[in-house]
Amino acid sequence: MTALRAAAYERAAALLGDAGNQALATGGAGLAPGQAASLFFHQAVAIQVASGATYSEPFTAITPPAAKTAYLRAAGLGGGGSLDDAATQPLVEASWRLAKSLAAARPRTTLTVNAHARAKVSVDGREFQPSPASVAGLPTGEHFVLVEEPGHAPWSTTLDIGGAGNSIDVPATALLVYDAAAAISQARAKGAAFALVGQLHLAGTIEIDLRLLDARTGELRATTAVALAETPESPDLVAAVLRLDEMAAQADLARRAAGEDGKARPPLSLAPPPARATTEGGPQFGSDTSGWLHLHWPLAAAVGAAVGTALALGIVVAKDHR
Repeated sequence: MTALRAAAYERAAALLGDAGNQALATGGAGLAPGQAASLFFHQAVAIQVASGATYSEPFTAITPPAAKTAYLRAAGLGGGGSLDDAATQPLVEASWRLAKSLAAARPRTTLTVNAHARAKVSVDGREFQPSPASVAGLPTGEHFVLVEEPGHAPWSTTLDIGGAGNSIDVPATALLVYDAAAAISQARAKGAAFALVGQLHLAGTIEIDLRLLDARTGELRATTAVALAETPESPDLVAAVLRLDEMAAQADLARRAAGEDGKARPPLSLAPPPARATTEGGPQFGSDTSGWLHLHWPLAAAVGAAVGTALALGIVVAKDHR
């Protein structure tokens, strides 16, 4: 796009051509809604202007053929009025108008995508819907299909659909497994002492297996399995992560206390506490609670924090033994 704005049309055509080929090979994987149409539209513009094609009335044909193909792909993938702003030249404007009319004249059909019951399907960057998914009113021609399933690698393809009755069965995809070595390497690169990795287990219920790895030694320190809730927030998962995080913090503190050479360090010398302030004549807790709290606010704040911590830990422990 930078090359296109700089009027380096040949370079823009080459770069956008590479991007278009990648999109076709991957079924538009990684492209947000509307981006595929925008990609092919600007590819067509670059090809057309770089070719030296001219505009004259009546305008009845898009040249060169490669530009026509890219324009039609953009129109077939849902390109609409939002792309018209880029058609600043009469040649581009006329070509885009003709491409949209040709795409609109194509026969309409329905595409059905059959995948696993847990999978969700997106066609041409549209909103995901559960499998099996049927999308009606698609013009014949090329369309992108993306399938995502929890715990599995995504699957995508480019389909050239024809008349009525288009259906595709999505093949089984590989399970996603955690890579302990990669997780440890990333933790070390970020200066972390531990890595927490998770892997889904898809049986009757969906569970996530959490594993706490020591980034220094590669040792597996702890593991736990948590059933995931149907709602976006899973309190059990939060509690499990907090518990593993506390274990990691304690292990790290113990390692720091021992020192790099493994020898225990001397205990920290603590300064004597400050002299106690007398409260004779001041407000008393029983008779003037608010005044007493105002005078002793540091102590009251510390007690409140301790009570809050104990309550939070109590909830976590209670869930652990549920």
